Amino acid sequence: MLEKILINASTLSGTGVCQVATSFIYECRIYVNIHFHVFLSNAMARNINPSDFGDNFHFYFIHSHPIYGIKGYFEKRRMQKLEKKIRPNCVFSVFGPSCWTPQAPHLMGYAYAHYVYPESPLFQMMSYKEYITRYILGKIHRYFLKRNGHFYVCETEDVSNRLSNFLNVERGNIYTVGNSCNHYFKQFVPSLNNILPQATTDEFRFLSLCSPYKHKNLSILNKIIPLLLKSQLKRDFKFVVTMDVVAYNKIFTDLSKEKIINVGVLAPNECPQIYSECDALFSPTLLECFSANYPEAMFMKKPILTSDLSFATTVCGDAALYFNPMDPNDIANKIRELITNQSLYNNLVNRGAVRLDSFETPQKRAQKYLEICSLISRSEI
Repeated sequence: MLEKILINASTLSGTGVCQVATSFIYECRIYVNIHFHVFLSNAMARNINPSDFGDNFHFYFIHSHPIYGIKGYFEKRRMQKLEKKIRPNCVFSVFGPSCWTPQAPHLMGYAYAHYVYPESPLFQMMSYKEYITRYILGKIHRYFLKRNGHFYVCETEDVSNRLSNFLNVERGNIYTVGNSCNHYFKQFVPSLNNILPQATTDEFRFLSLCSPYKHKNLSILNKIIPLLLKSQLKRDFKFVVTMDVVAYNKIFTDLSKEKIINVGVLAPNECPQIYSECDALFSPTLLECFSANYPEAMFMKKPILTSDLSFATTVCGDAALYFNPMDPNDIANKIRELITNQSLYNNLVNRGAVRLDSFETPQKRAQKYLEICSLISRSEI
């Protein structure tokens, strides 16, 4: 029986992984008979309010990544000492590598698509230096994933199978639990205080809710927007992005910025509101394990335009309009098709509603994570 679990979120900083971890931790509140000890990174600490939790939750703030520098080394030692004191039945690192090896059975989430989808177009865009850097990081991450972990959990069966090959570990040690939108979507009530400025008459807004990583491929907008402007669409259009000002100015041209609204980095609880103020999800991503954007858009009844790549088609099925993410002309054509075809728009929304039923709810996802933790807590390492 699972009595004490240590949830390790000490290494998380990216938007997607933090949203998954935040959602999971909040869903755990209903399990009052389990004592939760939670390691939080600085990014995670901004998402978690300890006063929202009962006496069975214990939070520890980890201020430096455990793999970097002297401070990280001492934080790692601190976590090791805390685990010995806590003596949990299981340690769940929501996403690895954890960069330290717990004594208890260890479940580690996996979300590095780079290493299991080598066929991605992203690698064609990399400079030689970037490619070598990614290759070296892959070796490092593979080493820590194998050294620190006993069991693993992925978000699709495809990734689970590929991870087994990448790490050369038994497939039986890798579990699959699908992704979902977080609890803020279930609780969402539209606000009168909009995040976006007032739209112009008949304006169509595409949302790209992600961090400005290279694999998100948002720089393709610099080629798409001029094509759309030349086509003289009858409807106005805008692309909505969520990134810091430095990245925004680095990625986009002055011409593109005329058709882009940047709202800055959003907190997880603001995400449903930004969906409600847009008309469709635009995701030209080149690499994912499982993007929560897909079920989020389906839940908010927004059509999806995304890359015609296996990680997307596996998740979205017939509930998305696909394009070649490396072909600006194809993307522009699909955008025009969606803007001008109301029947297509409605069909995608309806298919998304059906597809949504195949995903985990936040509650079910948390339950499955804890069931796996309970199962492996009885295993012999």
